[in-house]
Amino acid sequence: MTLLHLLLHLPADSRPKIIVAYVDHQLRDQSDVETSYINDYCASHQLQLEQTVWPLASHPKTGIEAAARAFRYAFFQSVLHRTGANYLLTAHHGDDLVETVIMKLVRGGQLSSLTGIQAERPFAGGTMIRPLLSFSKQQLQAFAETHQIKWYEDATNHELTVQRNRVRHEVIPLLKAENPRLLPHVLSYTTQLADTLNALNRLLDPIVAKAVNSTSEQVAQIDNRILIHYPENIVKLVIQRVIEHHLHVPNVSNEQLSSITRLVSQSDRPQAKLDLEDGWQVQRQYELLIICKDPQKFLGKSEKRSAFMVILDRWYSLDQPINFGVFSENPFQHNGKVAMLYLSAEDFPLQVRSIAPGDRLPIGQGKHQKVNRVLINAKIPDSQRELTQVLVTANNTVLSVLGIKNAVVPQMKRHRKPYYLVESKQK
Repeated sequence: MTLLHLLLHLPADSRPKIIVAYVDHQLRDQSDVETSYINDYCASHQLQLEQTVWPLASHPKTGIEAAARAFRYAFFQSVLHRTGANYLLTAHHGDDLVETVIMKLVRGGQLSSLTGIQAERPFAGGTMIRPLLSFSKQQLQAFAETHQIKWYEDATNHELTVQRNRVRHEVIPLLKAENPRLLPHVLSYTTQLADTLNALNRLLDPIVAKAVNSTSEQVAQIDNRILIHYPENIVKLVIQRVIEHHLHVPNVSNEQLSSITRLVSQSDRPQAKLDLEDGWQVQRQYELLIICKDPQKFLGKSEKRSAFMVILDRWYSLDQPINFGVFSENPFQHNGKVAMLYLSAEDFPLQVRSIAPGDRLPIGQGKHQKVNRVLINAKIPDSQRELTQVLVTANNTVLSVLGIKNAVVPQMKRHRKPYYLVESKQK
C-alpha cells in the first residue's frame, strides 16, 4: 500500500496511469479482509483493479512459496499483455533483498543468483521495477504509520519453521548489529555484480554468435571446433550463456556445467551424453555439442530403411540427403562424385539396404574395412548410423557406403564391365 500511496502522490503531470494487480493467495486467514480493503480502496480512488484468486485446490503440499510466486508472476504477465502496460512495479524493500541473497548463499547455485532482487529487469516484454529497494522495512513501516497508510503483516512471517523467517528474525538482526549499514552495502554489492555480469555477457555474445550453429527454444547446436580455441573457463561461460539465455534450461548446477565443458575438450570421447533436469540432454557428436529437450523429438529416432533394388540408369534419393544412380555410361555432364565399378552379370541385381553387422568394404589389394570403422572415421554420430545405407551386389558385397565412401573394385576378370556410381547432394 505504501508504494501505491507514493505513486498516487506524484505530481499530476508526471503521474502514469496506474493499474493495481492483486492476487489473493488464500494462504492466511485475513486474506478476505485484505481483498475487501483493496477493492474498496481502488473504488474510492478510481483505480483500475485486476485481481485473481489462487485456488486452494492448486496449492501444492511442498514448495508452496515457489508455487505461489510462479502463479503470482504469471498473473502479472497476463495483466501486462492484456492491458498493454509497459512497467510492473513491486514493493520489494532492502530487507527482502538481503534475505534473498543470504538464502541463495546457503542454498548454493550460479553466481548470477547472488544478484538477488534486481532494481530493474526485463519482464513480459516490458520492464519490472523495484523502486523501494534502497529503503528498509523499518523505514517503510515508519512512513506508513506517519501517513496513516494501511499496513498488513502476514502472521505466518513469524513462524520459524520457514527458512526465510529464520533468516529474517535470527540472522539479519545479528548482521545489522555488526553493521547498521548492512542493507545499502548488500544493495551496492548486488548492483556491482549485476553490472559486471552484464558486461561479461556482452563480451561473450560475439563468441556465442560464432560458435552456435543454430538455436531455437528447445535445441542449440554448438561448434566444438570454435570452442577449443578458447580457455576452458571461457568455454564454460559460453555454454552457460547458451543454457541460461537462449534455452532457459532449469537448475543446471556448476558441477554439471563443468562436466559439459569437459565433453568439449575430451578427444577420447568423441560421442557422449549427459542428462539434465526436465527432459534436457547434452550430446557430443564429434564436432558438435547439442543441447536439446526431448532428444528423440529433435534428433530423431534411428529406424532402418527398407531395402530396394537398384535399376540401372535411374536416379534415387536417400535421406542422407543425397541423390545417386548406377549408370552404364559415364554421365560426363554431371557435377557429382563419380566412382567406377567393375561388375559382372552375377553381381546383379544391385540392392540398397541398411548396414548390417559384419559388413565390410573392399578397399583394394584384397583388403577390406569394416563399415562400422568407415562410419567412425567419417564421424557419423551413433544416432545416425542406422540411417546409413549401403549399395550391395546380389552376393552381398558392399560397393558403397552411400554418401560416405566407395569400394575399390578392380577390373581383374575380363567379363567384368565398367559401370558408374554417381552421387550428388540434394539441393
